[in-house]
Amino acid sequence: MKKILAAIFCICCFSITYAQQQYPYYSDIQAFKRQDSVNKPTGNDILFIGSSSFTYWQDVNNYFPGHHIINRGFGGSNLLDLIHYANDVIFAYQPKQIVIYCGENDLASDTVKAPQLLKRFQALFSMIRNKMPEVPVTYISIKPSPSRARLIPEMRKSNKAIQQFLAKQPHTSFVDVFPLMFDAHGAIKADIFKADQLHMTPSGYRIWQKAIAPHLVDQLLVSMKVATFNLRLNIAYDSANAWPHRKEMVKDLIQYHQFDVFGVQEALIDQVQDLQAMGTHAYVGVGRNDGKEGGEFSAIFYNKEKYELLNSGNFWLSPTPEVPSKGWDAAYIRICTWAHLSEKTTGKDVYFFNTHFDNEGVQARENAAKMILEKIHQLSDKNTPVVITGDFNSSPATSAYRTIVTQFSDAKLVTKTRPYGPDSTFQAFKYHNWTKVVTEGRIDFIFVNNNVEVLNYAVLTDSGDLRFPSDHFPVVCTIRF
Repeated sequence: MKKILAAIFCICCFSITYAQQQYPYYSDIQAFKRQDSVNKPTGNDILFIGSSSFTYWQDVNNYFPGHHIINRGFGGSNLLDLIHYANDVIFAYQPKQIVIYCGENDLASDTVKAPQLLKRFQALFSMIRNKMPEVPVTYISIKPSPSRARLIPEMRKSNKAIQQFLAKQPHTSFVDVFPLMFDAHGAIKADIFKADQLHMTPSGYRIWQKAIAPHLVDQLLVSMKVATFNLRLNIAYDSANAWPHRKEMVKDLIQYHQFDVFGVQEALIDQVQDLQAMGTHAYVGVGRNDGKEGGEFSAIFYNKEKYELLNSGNFWLSPTPEVPSKGWDAAYIRICTWAHLSEKTTGKDVYFFNTHFDNEGVQARENAAKMILEKIHQLSDKNTPVVITGDFNSSPATSAYRTIVTQFSDAKLVTKTRPYGPDSTFQAFKYHNWTKVVTEGRIDFIFVNNNVEVLNYAVLTDSGDLRFPSDHFPVVCTIRF
């Protein structure tokens, strides 16, 4: 009897699990959960939920750089699907605002009309209000897709009904994109849709962007362009590639790409002063040989109009970090410079660490990585954004790199958009054939902690007169926190 009961129990459990897995979009929801286990929601996010017009808007954060959006559009979902998965795609996030695009697929079934659609939306809205009585809810009107032109009369009725309903509800707004997607002659703008005439091109999303932006709550987010750039020290035997022949290229690159905060390596005092002469950036850092002006700097430059320096410091990568010293099996004295900055508009803080690891000592690089992580823990708390930049003389296959990524993320691997430029960051001034003769690969990195979001990543190959500005390519990211 016990065996029979056990068998029945197992069958029931299996049946329940199977039934859950057979509900539409189950795999999409599981994929969201896996993403959330890596990048945990903060509770300060704007949540986009709904159907494929959101599903395909994967770069939505780039359209709203002042906001942090979690996009949980899935498949061709309808309002019943949102209700079914509400615990997973709404309440699990405790969002600061909820933006909904859904209803078009309900009407596309040809069995649902405006009154029934309104009831479905009211049911979803009621669920949200029962658990989140004051969270702003924004509804985007159903769009006029050319492939569904037959539904336009019902779309108009549905949009009007939902708009009238929300007008009586506190903490809500209605974004009417419907009329914006017609041309002056009253025809749907077919050119803002893909070939399927259902999903939008970037031109369509730009229409949505302008309509949605005024309705998003203020999150006080900071976007910052950060970079790491090994300048190659000023040395005469570089001949045509010596610093006096490159410095204007370097300054032009920095100013054109509008670096907000960047770390440099191999910079001697005259090179540091040349960059300071741009007038836009202040710097912190000291020469590694004497703690003053002697030797190479791992200086940090910051846009002084945007950022205020709260504190800064330097430590040597050695057992005696307080004084200029060579560490372990290192060939040279090595240093790390840090800056605690505050964005002037929002008052939000960020820590920035910049360094240059030894080119020979394996133990020195491993211990340097550990030392920097320890220093970060001493100076910052778990909620503070932290960025580490530098020439690490280490590839992703090395133990030094692996030490850092136990607590920080390699910006290239977590960027929201596809990385731009080559993988290698060193080219030894070999303008014409560096891809064939240089084997160092990727040794310059930007690392970020979990409080920082990387919007884009690039290795810049800018050049002039058949020459590179340095023997390293600058690595640059747009981050947000």
